[in-house]
Amino acid sequence: MKKIIFFLLVFGFIQHGFSQQNISFLNDTAQRLSFSIQGNFDYGSSFGSNSFLNKFIYGGKISRDDKSTLYQKLDGTNTIGGDVNFSAQAEIPFDTLFKKNNLSLVVGLEHTEHFDAKLSSDLVKLILDGNKQFAGAYANIGNTNFNYFNYQQINVGIVKYKKHNDRPAKEGVLFSLIKAQEHQAITIPDGSLFTEQLGNELIFDLNYIYNASDTSNTGFKAFNGIGISTDFFTEYNLKNGGKIRLNIDDLGFIQWNKKSIQIEADTVISFDGVEIENIFDINDSLIASFSRDSLFEYVSTKKGTGGYAIALPTTFNINYFHPFSDKIAMNVGLRYKILSNYFPLLYTNIQFNFTSNFITQGNIVYGGYGKLNVGITVAKQFKEKYQIIMGSNHVGAYLLPSNTFSNNGFLVLKMYF
Repeated sequence: MKKIIFFLLVFGFIQHGFSQQNISFLNDTAQRLSFSIQGNFDYGSSFGSNSFLNKFIYGGKISRDDKSTLYQKLDGTNTIGGDVNFSAQAEIPFDTLFKKNNLSLVVGLEHTEHFDAKLSSDLVKLILDGNKQFAGAYANIGNTNFNYFNYQQINVGIVKYKKHNDRPAKEGVLFSLIKAQEHQAITIPDGSLFTEQLGNELIFDLNYIYNASDTSNTGFKAFNGIGISTDFFTEYNLKNGGKIRLNIDDLGFIQWNKKSIQIEADTVISFDGVEIENIFDINDSLIASFSRDSLFEYVSTKKGTGGYAIALPTTFNINYFHPFSDKIAMNVGLRYKILSNYFPLLYTNIQFNFTSNFITQGNIVYGGYGKLNVGITVAKQFKEKYQIIMGSNHVGAYLLPSNTFSNNGFLVLKMYF
């Protein structure tokens, strides 16, 4: 068991210490020494179904019918995004150290990986089918942005156990020190591509800003910046037996180091091909001229290095829990993530307690990086010491992949001492 915990501590990736999912069930208001590991993934799109996304991400033949179906879903705000999260966390009551029987210390390690994008309809079609379809016309590639980053962090916080309206509740704060690993972002407020009728000339009208962390220092060990963030949560018990929980997660920023790059352009570029004197003698220098760096140089009007800061996509969550009886309860809530092309997520679920140690939920969600979906969560406690919570808010991704637009899964393992 010790070897398993060590492996997860060293190689685990993120999920926030106070949790962005509503997955607190068993003994969540009892102060006890505990250790937990969590994992979560979540991705979706406003225009690409799970059937299409699975082929695009994991590999598979994308047919003409797949593309035609996707094109019918395109509109003025085509978004896509996702997160992968893992963490390890310990909660240590202060009663033995400082004689405070209502406070606990929270410490943990965490990794976060996030991406989001907003794409014009023409750009999606260009990516999937090239520019032949726009012969003699302009393709609009403006109103586009893309953001990707990952980082690791150390978390330290305090949880306070309290009585509110004669029932137990909690509140807490978490402070995080961030080791920034990688970042890439591009913003294209205006842009177009004109393809001459016979394909003899391409004209780019580009206005963009591209930022990236040090491209010569990559991988898990890379230390390309530093940041801080804070999480808050509090709970209020209502006189009708219900409970309101408020969360703010990832309120902070990252400062990327001086080796980061920034490329800008606001120009019109005409491209009429490359002249090859002998098709049987295409040398390496010609091929090398089409590298990513040379293309950036070709279309840029300003390039430099230097540090820059980014704000993290802060998440706001409000949840209302209402018990109808000892067996049945309901949750409803709203979750929103700023600065991330995220549509407000509405969710509700019905919770059924088979026993005090075995709980299930049926979930309905709408929004986020997808549309309407349903899910299920199962929570089980063993011998008052071990917990497992697992599920998905988007089981429709597996049952109806052609008619759903998001996927999600989470797993929590917890041990009490």
